[in-house]
Amino acid sequence: MVPKHIYSLQWIFSLGGRPILRFTLLIFILFSSLIGQEEMPYNKLVEELGCGNCHLGMAISDTMLLRTPDLSYSGEKYNEAFLYAYLKEPYKVRHNIGLSRMPNFLFSDDEALAVTKYLMSRKNLPLDSKIQKRTMGASTGGFEIIHGDYQCTSCHPLNNVGKQLSTDFNETGSRLNSDWMFDFIETPEKYVPKGSSMPKFFGDDFGHGLDEYSEKTITTMVSYFFEISQAKREELDSAFVLIEQAYPNITAEMGRKIFQSQFCQACHQMTGEEIWFDRNAPDMNQQKTRTNKEWLTNYLLKTEAIRPFGFFPGTGSRMPDCRLTETEVNTLIDWIGTETEETQLEPITYFLSRKVERLIDDFLPCKGCHQMDGKGGEIGPDLSNVGERLTNEFIKTAVNNPHETLPGSIMPKTEMDPLLIPQIVSYLANKRSDNKVIYPNLVEQQPYQVTDSYEGNCAPCHGLKGDGKGFNEASLPVKPGDFTDTNQMAQRADDTLYDTIHVGGRIMNKNHFMPGWGEKMSPQEIIGFVQTIRDFCDCEQPGWAKN
Repeated sequence: MVPKHIYSLQWIFSLGGRPILRFTLLIFILFSSLIGQEEMPYNKLVEELGCGNCHLGMAISDTMLLRTPDLSYSGEKYNEAFLYAYLKEPYKVRHNIGLSRMPNFLFSDDEALAVTKYLMSRKNLPLDSKIQKRTMGASTGGFEIIHGDYQCTSCHPLNNVGKQLSTDFNETGSRLNSDWMFDFIETPEKYVPKGSSMPKFFGDDFGHGLDEYSEKTITTMVSYFFEISQAKREELDSAFVLIEQAYPNITAEMGRKIFQSQFCQACHQMTGEEIWFDRNAPDMNQQKTRTNKEWLTNYLLKTEAIRPFGFFPGTGSRMPDCRLTETEVNTLIDWIGTETEETQLEPITYFLSRKVERLIDDFLPCKGCHQMDGKGGEIGPDLSNVGERLTNEFIKTAVNNPHETLPGSIMPKTEMDPLLIPQIVSYLANKRSDNKVIYPNLVEQQPYQVTDSYEGNCAPCHGLKGDGKGFNEASLPVKPGDFTDTNQMAQRADDTLYDTIHVGGRIMNKNHFMPGWGEKMSPQEIIGFVQTIRDFCDCEQPGWAKN
């Protein structure tokens, strides 16, 4: 990711021979950066939920990382049909991990199938070991062995007996693969953290393998698990066959991108897989001054899309539903804290409201990135209910100084008549709507990693390849510029491209949905974008422009 203060620093160092101004601004930016790096105070629920693994402003949760299963060998471990059903409707599998839980990412059928296929392709076992293929045997006496001989029900429920201190043995056979289960029972130390309460019953510590009695005993145990779970496994398998038939073109590669887009590696180990993010969610230090308490309470109880294409646009990241109770939500709200709303913005008249709407529709670039009442782009949050969601003060500062109020955001500052800004701010602060934003389908709109400034700022509209086919294209009334059109781009001078990027589309007689980036990007960076356009079109400016 591009560091969130890189644009400010580039601009400062472009000030040339004004050392005092340059020094003062540099100190200000660096001081602001340090303030933004402060962490919220420790909270047990936040630690166990792993909120800080995605959100800035909090410590990363080591607890969550220790409690979640390693997915590097999920293809060896899980029943594929179970994985699909679990991704669609997660539930508590292990009862020894406190308040930690798997959240619901609200996957559609094809999204869940894609992630399932990806997870089933992962077979990197610990210590580069191999799992031996085995044949199921007789299950006679299985319950007595599990419950009586080895007292596994001291931690696991089975046939209405046992303690629920870990996984439920009644569903083990529908959840796990038999060969992996055998390997786990034989050598649990390969899979459980050091110090785990799971004992090693069979074999020795020297890798000599199993004697005939031990091998028969484990086979009986595994066969029994599968016998009592047979009906559930068949139910899952039958449903999964229908899903595969409905979506025959789904691939593991599609699932890999979705897995990365949801930052699953924030909580799960996945050996050999690239990580897209450091963090991918808002800084919680700002939250008590950012959102209204009532809205935040409802949001935590039932999450919905705010930035539909991801916190970093194009990455497709989502805020999952952690299935919080009202008590847990109140705990989080108390931890985040609230401040008395000091800025009060009165509603404006009907006449002024229509005037602001005309400005937004026909002159300002807001709807290039934001939807409002069902129209506009889908890069940033929907503004239809912004007054319900955000505090008046936050709306005011975000409109006036977006790249300072929203560090890391791609939102540029738009030059506006100072006399109009109070009317625009009041209009937004009083916007209310029941409109619900839905997430895009991540199979149809494949997410991508944002690795540079072009991908972060320009690709949402102009596309990763510069062909004008970014994910936001479908939401715009005018097709974004196609930088690969050599005939068109070869007719445009470099300074024309520079000015269009700097001041936006409207002033250059292009569409006003194209914002100006001159207040956010340094001159050197805009020059770099002009060269990027030249790389896409593989052309130079016209000869007359070179003199």
